[in-house]
Amino acid sequence: MKRYLTNMVISAVKPKVSKTSLDKAKSKLNIAIQKGKGTAAKLKQTLFESKNPKFKGKEFTFSSSNKKTIKESDRKKQIMKDNTKVIGRMFKKALTGDK
Repeated sequence: MKRYLTNMVISAVKPKVSKTSLDKAKSKLNIAIQKGKGTAAKLKQTLFESKNPKFKGKEFTFSSSNKKTIKESDRKKQIMKDNTKVIGRMFKKALTGDK
C-alpha cells in the first residue's frame, strides 16, 4: 500500500514546462517582474541607508564592487602551487641537512 501511494504522489506532480508561445511569454514576464521587485528592494534599502548613516556602517549593503575576484578553482590551484613550492624547499633542506 505504501509503495502504491508513493508512486501516485510522484506521478501526480507535473513539471512546469511552457508549451505555447503565450506560456513562454507569461514565464518571461513573471521573471521580469521578480527582477523588478528585487531591484526595487535594493534601491529602497540603499535609500534608507543614505538617509540613516548610522545604519549604513562602512559601506552600503548593495554597493557596487570593482574588485577583481578569483574563481574558487583558480584560488585552489594557486594554493596547491604554493604548497608544492614550500614542500619542495622543505625536502631540499632535509636532504642537505640545513636547518
